[in-house]
Amino acid sequence: MSTLDNKKRLFTKSRFKLALECPTKLFYATNSNIYADQKKDDPFLLALAEGGYQVGELAKYLFSNNPITDDISIESLDYEVSLCETERKRQTKSSIVIAEAAFRYKDFFVRTDIFTEEGEFINIYEVKAKSWDETTAFIKTKETKKHGQVTSLVPEWSPYLYDIAFQKYVVSKANPGKKVRAHIILADKTSVATVDGLNQMFQIGKDENGRIKITVDPKTSAATLGNIPLKVINVDDVCEWIYNNPVKVDLEGKWEFEPLIEYFAEEFENNKRIWSKCVGKKCKNCQFKSYKSENDLKSGFHECWKELTSLSDLELASPLILELWGGGMGATSLVDNAIAQQLYLIKNTDLTLFAKDSWTPPEGDQLDATKRRIVQIDKTNLSDYSPYLDRDGLTELFSRLEPPYHFIDFETTMVALPFHKGLTPYEGIAFQYSYHMMDADGKIEHKSQFLNFEKGIFPNYNFIRALKNDLFNKSGTIFRYHHHENNFLNHIYIQLLQEKESDVPDKSELLFFIEQIAAPTKKISSQWQPVNEMQDLHAITIKHFYSLYAKGSNSIKDILPAIIKSSDYIQNKYSQPIYGTELFKSLNFKEPHTWIQADKNMNPYKTLPPIFDEKAMEMFEIDCSDLKELDNGGAAMTAYAYLQFSHLSEEQRILYRDALLRYCELDTFAMAMIWDYWGKEVGKW
Repeated sequence: MSTLDNKKRLFTKSRFKLALECPTKLFYATNSNIYADQKKDDPFLLALAEGGYQVGELAKYLFSNNPITDDISIESLDYEVSLCETERKRQTKSSIVIAEAAFRYKDFFVRTDIFTEEGEFINIYEVKAKSWDETTAFIKTKETKKHGQVTSLVPEWSPYLYDIAFQKYVVSKANPGKKVRAHIILADKTSVATVDGLNQMFQIGKDENGRIKITVDPKTSAATLGNIPLKVINVDDVCEWIYNNPVKVDLEGKWEFEPLIEYFAEEFENNKRIWSKCVGKKCKNCQFKSYKSENDLKSGFHECWKELTSLSDLELASPLILELWGGGMGATSLVDNAIAQQLYLIKNTDLTLFAKDSWTPPEGDQLDATKRRIVQIDKTNLSDYSPYLDRDGLTELFSRLEPPYHFIDFETTMVALPFHKGLTPYEGIAFQYSYHMMDADGKIEHKSQFLNFEKGIFPNYNFIRALKNDLFNKSGTIFRYHHHENNFLNHIYIQLLQEKESDVPDKSELLFFIEQIAAPTKKISSQWQPVNEMQDLHAITIKHFYSLYAKGSNSIKDILPAIIKSSDYIQNKYSQPIYGTELFKSLNFKEPHTWIQADKNMNPYKTLPPIFDEKAMEMFEIDCSDLKELDNGGAAMTAYAYLQFSHLSEEQRILYRDALLRYCELDTFAMAMIWDYWGKEVGKW
């Protein structure tokens, strides 16, 4: 085997996957010293939240009774070392099972999650922390008027299928004379864990080099794991389809698989930027975006838009069409439709883009989807940051919805490896809620909260018991923000239906409580009419309020700062250190707290204390890839995963617990502040 040129840039499966997302991203990602990358620190945090690395480690036990004592894994990240180690293991073992086996063909390099070899047959396995059930399909066929039957990859699976097809191509070329069979291993939602604490057997952490590492007790064997809830699926037919059909990629012309990867590899080796054929809705969440200098790093997003749209720097500084709210349009993408007409800026659009001929404006100041977009465009063109308020509609709501007002917010997760025996992968876990109450005069109090702090506990029924204790048969109006709380109560309802009364003695009472406050979803076979159905503050916002400060977003994380900037009343009230006092009782802020601070851009979420102070940062050796701030739902899931999966001292766990409690408390207080603002505007207090 020839020695690798250390300066050679090899084209890997991860680089191929990125290039398929957007060819230009390949250039930005491999020049990270020049371009800002908002996802640079994500891998460890995502691993915690999603459990992907645990699934990868568990999959090894499908092929080895004890992967640790059998020494099946190759740990080195060095290309040459891993290639040599792969060859050594293939020569010295009669039954060949290798995790992270490495192969090179030309300038292509892959590591296979699992590799097995017997005689002329090679099997490769890609492990993904995605769920599988009987309805899962990788290729779909639909009838079209123009082309008849058309087959294509199912979009959500496409990146993973191209990944395994790339691996099969490289392994096959590197092993002429061998027959290579490709597989994907997924979390099997039809299979249950037969042992308690399966997830706790795979503890996630980092090694001395900061790499993600799963720690498993060396005594763990396939037998101790019980039923392994993973599904192995052969995808040779899918790979052949990929090799024989044009690849869906944002480049001009049609590209077959082999010419495409050769083109990518050549341009990557020469560090050339491959321009995507067009901008689009895909650009909205581009990680290579920066609106201000971040260590003098460039914004790849803006370079793309300048190149592909010919917009000037001044035009790029004005609101882009990406900000136009797209709600209520079904599968239609307003952004892509506008871009197809070369309408790149909001100021260039009007209602002809989105209004149906039959549309008639709603009465008064109420907003529907079309009028909301008209308001957004008008205010954008005028740079009008004054709030749009449907006062008549809000006045009617306040007269109809009875006080006291109860605001609740849930934090939930779905982990790949089950917590308890009898649960399936990605079983919904409700681990936290917060509850604020406002009386008829607008006085607010943090009434209650719940957080599952124990490791390995399935918390859902304790969660519902606590919520029932807080809200059952309470007078007044319960508020949620968007569909999540209602959907998750339905999810727990289904879980309860599957339980025996002997295992959950209060099953009937818990089901009855859910029926009181949640509307049934389509997944529920039995239907009911809730007597005190939760009101959706998100839906109320869409109908009755708009602010240019929120741009096209209706997320509470954007609506709250927009309302604060729109209201002198809210600014004056909450810029005082009154929260956590007798005036505003709090369960977690023991010292008076000021929610609105000018140096935090008047965003209460930016005032949340960091998880670790300087002393704790030094004591626990917190590095740049650790979670340090907790101000969004993704961070909350990650923090909970730390509590469940990581090797933490009790002192660290308490710091994460306290941060979770503060964050969730703000989520419900944010709802109360929004209602407080509207109440003031319509003269309720």
